[in-house]
Amino acid sequence: KIEREMFAVTPKYKFFYEGDMNPFPDFTAEGSFSERKYTFKNGLGETIARVGRNFFEVVTDVDEYQVEVAAGVDAAAVLAVAVVIDEDHDEEDARERREKQEKEGGGFFRLI
Repeated sequence: KIEREMFAVTPKYKFFYEGDMNPFPDFTAEGSFSERKYTFKNGLGETIARVGRNFFEVVTDVDEYQVEVAAGVDAAAVLAVAVVIDEDHDEEDARERREKQEKEGGGFFRLI
């Protein structure tokens, strides 16, 4: 299960393994999600993974990331959460663009 803290000073994602009765997240993701640069931390606050957007993404228009995962960490879970975070922020970015266009009177057709 993945939860997004909505009312935190900075956004935070929490990951819980399915069937885990522990009320605390197995790991969290914090950082600059709009820039797609963030870290994953375990329950002790230790960094277990880092995610960063690839510089050349702007040129190729393809989502490319660099992901570093510490030894012994469930890399598949980290990658799955990173994909969820990316999709969440892609949708948020698209909504903000639509709202900006509507506010400016833009959209597909414009009156001249």
